[in-house]
Amino acid sequence: MESISQPLLLVEDDRDLAANIEEYLARRGWEVHYAANGARALDRIMTDGFAAVILDHQLPGLTGMEVCQKLRAGVARQLPVLMLTAADSLEDRLAGFAAGVDDYLVKPFALPELEARLRALIRRAEGRPDLTASRLVFEDVEMDMARREVRRAGRPLVLTRMAFAIMEILLRRAPAIVTRGEIERTLWGEELPGSDALRSHIFALRAALDAAPLPPLLHTHRGVGYQLRKGTPPPPA
Repeated sequence: MESISQPLLLVEDDRDLAANIEEYLARRGWEVHYAANGARALDRIMTDGFAAVILDHQLPGLTGMEVCQKLRAGVARQLPVLMLTAADSLEDRLAGFAAGVDDYLVKPFALPELEARLRALIRRAEGRPDLTASRLVFEDVEMDMARREVRRAGRPLVLTRMAFAIMEILLRRAPAIVTRGEIERTLWGEELPGSDALRSHIFALRAALDAAPLPPLLHTHRGVGYQLRKGTPPPPA
């Protein structure tokens, strides 16, 4: 078994579920720390270093969503967050992604899948290239990597973390088509999330990027992938 020994923070008020998760991950070599509520979680994150956070959606006091919003406001902007939830609607996922959640796992779930999602999140965070001096421009879109800002036609866009990452992938290849598989592997590695995860992130990106009255720039090629291109793409041959 691969040695892990990376510190995790588990934030879950269901003691039985928390004990099961902690026992499984500890046997697999993870260093698991525990917080029963959002306030305690924020305190631990501010004082200790963690490789990732497993965060329950429904917590007493501060909800998991509120905890994540506070993290992204400055406490830990880059800390990977895997949210556990019983809600699996598109609206719930979009709200979570907007708050800064990196990935979702719907209850009930298999513990091996939980570990696979953690590995993918941490690997992506550790392998994130240093692009602080980069500036990407295509058509009327400009991405400032140093400030992590995106503008279209001079207007700032409010993007989730994952929408920002997808936008970077598409900008670096524009106007070429980027396959769905390539985007998924770049974001999640080999441990892919649920089938609707990328679609949810694309939905959020398109809502911000192609807001009226701007002409559509993000195009879907069904069964193939996605493309940044002004105008209507030609139909497939």
